Amino acid sequence: MRKGSRLRRRCHSGWRGFSLLEMLIVIMVIGILYSLAGSMLNLSVSDPLNEEVSRLQTRVLMAQDESIVRSQALALGFSDTGYAFFAQDEHMQWQPVQQDALLGNYVFRGEYEPTLYLQGQEVALPAASRIRPQVFILPTGEMMPFEWRLRDTGKREGIVRFDNVGRVLDATAETG
Repeated sequence: MRKGSRLRRRCHSGWRGFSLLEMLIVIMVIGILYSLAGSMLNLSVSDPLNEEVSRLQTRVLMAQDESIVRSQALALGFSDTGYAFFAQDEHMQWQPVQQDALLGNYVFRGEYEPTLYLQGQEVALPAASRIRPQVFILPTGEMMPFEWRLRDTGKREGIVRFDNVGRVLDATAETG
């Protein structure tokens, strides 16, 4: 009998609960997981204006590469609701690029007010149905310099600038 009661005491003494150190480690792990989940959530919530500006910048850089690879001049035309890329046909006439998902016609995904500057002068943007080439990209990668501003309904503005050799210029670097 004595043996059984000693065994029972050992079993009951094994159920003491968690130590303070174990509790602190669990709380720390939960805190780390919570902060990681929060930061990932912030990354997934994106700004539509910045997405539009980044999309144009990426597509222009891609058009430069395509122009070099094809050894063919390309062009970019802006309208009041989007933009389109153009290539010359066999009669040397500019035609919109149609069979290319990345360089095809693009319409803004929201309400924006675009402004185009060529050689420092604001250019009137046509309706989407009357879009024509305005920025020309040479097979060497050089292009007509331009500045494109996109303003949303909250009056926030995104800017894309390219120089004549096709480099992206930092919009925030222009001071004084």
